[in-house]
Amino acid sequence: MPGNHDSHSEVIAKSAALTEVFTEEKFAYMLSLCPNPESLGTDHNRYEATYTASLKGDPEKVKACEAERVVMNQNLTILHGIAKILSVKDPTVMEKLGFGKPPEKAAASSHNIDSPHGFKVFFDPQGNLFANVGKVEGAKGYELWVCDGDPNVESNWRLALFSLSCKRLPITGLNRTKVNWFKIRGIRGNTTGPWSYFQSVNPA
Repeated sequence: MPGNHDSHSEVIAKSAALTEVFTEEKFAYMLSLCPNPESLGTDHNRYEATYTASLKGDPEKVKACEAERVVMNQNLTILHGIAKILSVKDPTVMEKLGFGKPPEKAAASSHNIDSPHGFKVFFDPQGNLFANVGKVEGAKGYELWVCDGDPNVESNWRLALFSLSCKRLPITGLNRTKVNWFKIRGIRGNTTGPWSYFQSVNPA
């Protein structure tokens, strides 16, 4: 992920530069390149119709079918890429769109990163919620995940934050009407370590 292993000053510099060029006009243009439900349905119907017509062997209709296939492949590639990116926040997005589950990385690549120890979640005197964990050998950063449903169902978990520090990780954006569960792991590049044991915070 861009910025994961940069210093605070480097991330701030990159975000400042992006803020300068990421205008409303460019955002609107980027959105215009993405298929929406209506355009995807229109492209699908046109592709399906040209494919049916091409089965008779008419060269022009075969050519039209191939052109529509290019359009549909672009749509699928864009939506797959967006779903994969959004899986950082919600790992269920790809499955909800029919692309299947994102590949599991932890089981195959957890070696060389130790198990977390000393994981705890606590409130400071002002009522702000933080997490601490002992320094994980082999890790360059830490992923803190949160769940306010059944913690035994993997799809209920979401990434709360990534941090280069293992101390005083700020936790925000929780639904405090429910029990919130937490777990943490060390990461190094694309390599992820084993999960910690769960911690929980009762409803406010």
